[in-house]
This record gives sequence, C-alpha cells and structure tokens, in this order.
Amino acid sequence: MDRVDRLLALVAELRAASPEPLDPSALAARLRVSERTVRRDLELLTHGGLPVRQVKGRGHVLPGEPEPAALSEAESLTGPVHDTLAEAVRTRRVVRMAYTDQAGARSFRDVEAHGLVTAPYGEYLVGWCRMRDGPRMFRLDRIGAAFLSGRGAEVRDLDELLAALRVPVPRPPAGPGPRGPAGAERARAWTLDRLEFVRSRLRDAAAGVRSGGEGAAALRGVLGHLAEWTRWQAAAVRAAATGEEPVLAGRRPRFPEGFDREMPFDARERMIQDAMALRSLGELARDLQEVLEAVGHWAAGCDDALWEAELPDPRPYGPPGPPRPLADLLAGWRGPLAHIEWHLDRLTDEPPPRPSDDDEDVWVVDRCPLQA
Repeated sequence: MDRVDRLLALVAELRAASPEPLDPSALAARLRVSERTVRRDLELLTHGGLPVRQVKGRGHVLPGEPEPAALSEAESLTGPVHDTLAEAVRTRRVVRMAYTDQAGARSFRDVEAHGLVTAPYGEYLVGWCRMRDGPRMFRLDRIGAAFLSGRGAEVRDLDELLAALRVPVPRPPAGPGPRGPAGAERARAWTLDRLEFVRSRLRDAAAGVRSGGEGAAALRGVLGHLAEWTRWQAAAVRAAATGEEPVLAGRRPRFPEGFDREMPFDARERMIQDAMALRSLGELARDLQEVLEAVGHWAAGCDDALWEAELPDPRPYGPPGPPRPLADLLAGWRGPLAHIEWHLDRLTDEPPPRPSDDDEDVWVVDRCPLQA
C-alpha cells in the first residue's frame, strides 16, 4: 500500500470508529504497517489540519462533524435555495417552493424533501409532491425560491421513491435455481404497484389539460401512440408467457388493410396517428386505461410459475431479446410501463434520470425506445 492509500485508509478507520478512539497498535494491525508508521502518519495528518485528538490511555479519535446551524424560516426564504433544500432533507421537513416547468409555467408546491441527487446534467430534489400526491424530481435550477415550513414530512423510504421514479429492474436471485413463492409474490406486487402508479400519472396528465392546461394537442398525439403500442406490447408479453395467440385489449380502432404486415416504424406510426386522430382526448385516455386494466387483471391472476421463469423478450422489430423475468418485461426497462413514463416525462416537468455506466435499471434514449 503506497503512502496516499495508507493515509486514506487511516482516515477511513478513524471515521468509522468515531466517536470511539483507536489505539495506534490496533490501527497498525489493520493497516499492516508498524506502529511507528501509524504515529508518523497521524502526526502528518494533524499538522495538515485533520482534527485528530489523543485520548490518554485509549488512543486517537476523530470527532464527528458538527451539526450545521438550523435555518430559521426567514433565512430559508432569503438564503441560497440549495441550503434551504439541504436543511429540509436533513430535518425531514416540508418545503414550499416556486417551481417553473419546461414550458415556463410556474406553480407553488408543498414538497416533502427526502433527498438531493446530483446527475451529470443537473441536480434534483427528490420528494413527495403533495400537490400531485406522488413522488417527483425537481431540477434545482428551476426552483426560484424555497421556504422551510414548520411541518414535518411523512416517513417515506428514499429508495422506494427512487424506484418509482427510475423504474428499477427486479434483480434475479444470486444463487442458482428458480425463485420460490415469496419471490413470485414480491414480483407480482411490485408490478401491480408500478401499474397503478403509471395509471395515476395518466389520469393526472389528462385532468391537467381538461381543466384548462396547455398541451392538449401534444397529449392527444402521445396517448394515441401509447394506446396502440401498449396494446401490442402487453399482448406480446402475455403471448410469450403463455404460448397462446396475442390478445389485443382495449378499443382498437379500424386500421387500413396491411397494417399488421411488416413495415418501418415511421410508416406504422403515421397509420396509428391517422386512425387515432378521429378520437377525442377522453376516448384515447379510456382506451389506454382499458389496456392497462386488462394487464392488471391478468397479472394479478396468472400462475406463480410465470413470475419465477425467464421469458423471451418480444421486440417490435427483429428477433426476441434475451430472456427476462415477467416483472421486468411488464414494468422494467423497455417494458410498456416504462415506455408510457418515458413519454409522460417529456410532457411534464419531471425529467428521466440517466443511468450510470454500470446501471441498466433505466432505459433513457433521445427518441422513443421502441425505435431502437
């Protein structure tokens, strides 16, 4: 171990043990160096500004970092927005904020602050939006002002909030062999929860434009696209799971002859939009909701064995993808629920998070995922 790595390891050991002291002999044994080397390194770190204290007869201790001073309500309103949000997260408080979405519309929201997330393209507040009654991500550079209220946030799991926003893939078990009934129950429950969350987002989107909000034309086009492609995706996954012929749910419109033949994505999409143009926004929303309702009924009642198996991944173009669990096919990346949320994210103020190089839990592209 070179000197820099040894100093890093030494500080890490002190911080892990804090507020308890560590004897130099114990540190020497953990770092596999001499006690003399440890004492020399501690002296170097102390002179460099690390607040290491020696406790007589017990060793050395690194005090914990002091808690930051609490912000008053006035300071939260006049100080930097980031500081106010960090305080709200630290103290589990509700923050009142002025937020401007991508379309330039400003809203005032009460948000339970649960975490700050830094991504390569921005920093976000993760919380529970009380206006939307659901988890949301807010770009910090779109928060014009924030006020730290005296109300406490409800206890919510940050991982669960991120799971709802990031559409995570259920991981297969580490060991060999099929998953047991408990795994099937968890996979089914996770999928049904994701399904209900997506249905609620669709209801919110439709209600927003019906009540006078902008974006009705864009939403009509998206719903027409989603109704037909979700119908196809859900039927394809069900057929892959059961080996039966595809069952197309919902209210499929009459398409021209030749629609079901092989053709480029753009040509098929033009035919979908032409057929859907005759429908109202409400009819398109009902069609898509009926498709999702049929998915929910089938998922709730299908055999546990289907949730425990690896199934072919049907693709709109080309051969099937690598086998994946049923929960992944329905609610994970590239699945119909993730496809719906991908389009909704581009109509609202919640941008989809980007995956890291080693994280394939999220399907994010610059165009509709089905074209890939």
